[in-house]
Amino acid sequence: MATKKTEVSAKAKKAAPAVKAAPAKKAPAAKKTDIEMLIRMKAEEIYNARVVRGEHGSADDDWHKAEKLVKAGAKKAGAKKAGAKTAEVKKPVAKKPVAKKK
Repeated sequence: MATKKTEVSAKAKKAAPAVKAAPAKKAPAAKKTDIEMLIRMKAEEIYNARVVRGEHGSADDDWHKAEKLVKAGAKKAGAKKAGAKTAEVKKPVAKKPVAKKK
């Protein structure tokens, strides 16, 4: 059986242009380093307090405690900011009934 060669047009031979992938979104580097710096400072405070008390511990324990404290503080600060927006709206206050004079 004879095989038949098919001709391919010049357009079909050209490869489609490569599609560039969109760059991955990254968290802002400045915010990450600011939080890390706060954690470092808090871990150092925890370490110094621990040494003054004469307690045993490790740098990892100090870091984890500092990380929890800083992140908890950031959540509270975010809640306060959100709460400040709602606090601006004042609800009407009911007036107290006035006693009648006889």
